[in-house]
Amino acid sequence: MFLFFKKDKLAVIRLAAFIAFMLAMFMSWNLWFSDRSFPMATFFNWLPVPNGFVDVILILLFVISFGVFVFKPNWKVGGVITLLYVYWALLDQNRLQPFFFELIFVVFAISYYKGNKKLAKQCLLLIFVGTYFWSGMHKYNDLFFEKWMNGLSKRIPFVPYWMRAVFTYAIPFLEAAFGLGLIFIKTRKMAIWLIATMHVIILTTFLKDGFGYIVFPLTVFNVFTLFYVFYNDKENSFVEVFQFNYVKKVIFILLMLVLPFFNLVGRYDHILAFSYFSGKPKYCRIHFQDKEATLKLPNLIQKNVKEYNGAYYLDLNEWSTRSIHVLVYPEMRVYKKVQQHVDQYVDSPTQLGFY
Repeated sequence: MFLFFKKDKLAVIRLAAFIAFMLAMFMSWNLWFSDRSFPMATFFNWLPVPNGFVDVILILLFVISFGVFVFKPNWKVGGVITLLYVYWALLDQNRLQPFFFELIFVVFAISYYKGNKKLAKQCLLLIFVGTYFWSGMHKYNDLFFEKWMNGLSKRIPFVPYWMRAVFTYAIPFLEAAFGLGLIFIKTRKMAIWLIATMHVIILTTFLKDGFGYIVFPLTVFNVFTLFYVFYNDKENSFVEVFQFNYVKKVIFILLMLVLPFFNLVGRYDHILAFSYFSGKPKYCRIHFQDKEATLKLPNLIQKNVKEYNGAYYLDLNEWSTRSIHVLVYPEMRVYKKVQQHVDQYVDSPTQLGFY
């Protein structure tokens, strides 16, 4: 088995992707079951919701298929994994989390068709280019600058204001440049080191603040893959990567580089556009008219109700984190689905509030 992984670098990446996904899946285990206190946000109302037994069968099928994929990365096995995840995401859009769908992109990228490993590597590289480029560009907004400046003022108040301001306004362009740097062979090594440094800072902050552990597997996977596959790569140049010579590559260029642009005009989801930690997504609370309305809620929902200055509300992020261990998917259609679920228990209408 050691020789198998030694002979094929992408086999190591497949194993790493399997481990990363399983760790995140384990940390959010309740997300994958239909019966839980936080409601499912189906994309299509006509989709039948599976019972607990079917949930277990689907999970086992997914885990086994992913395990087989490590050793047999053909497009049929990769297709089963991808289709299962798409089905899950259509059942509940809260499953569209970066630490899941990016790894599904990886599965799609390194599913061999006629043994074309070079194409697999180029598609894999496009995932990283798109992720870091757009993650940076989406941070260019007033809310991000305001939040980041406030954070720096609390953590490093001794640094001169102008230095904090320059650094804050440079962040979007720096991260976007890291992504673009991966495209070119001459700048790839530097870009990888800068990305690794950025992730170390982010993970250190999470460790210090005691949250965000579920992003660790994907983060480690990204850094490991960049060093292991692309650090000494001399083959995949800009011209080769952006040749429109395979349908699969064109699909990845669209998914990673083109479609995220439409988020800028409100036509594409924030998270799918790699708008990470940008301050752009609006998070939601459901407000009740009075305390009596909240008493009609089931106990599992009622215990998540908060009171502030006589106002009663449900913070959807806090509720989802307790129930399914991930943040709610930050799109209006999801918020309205959750509101509809809550409204069926109360007589007076609720209202959505955003922050």
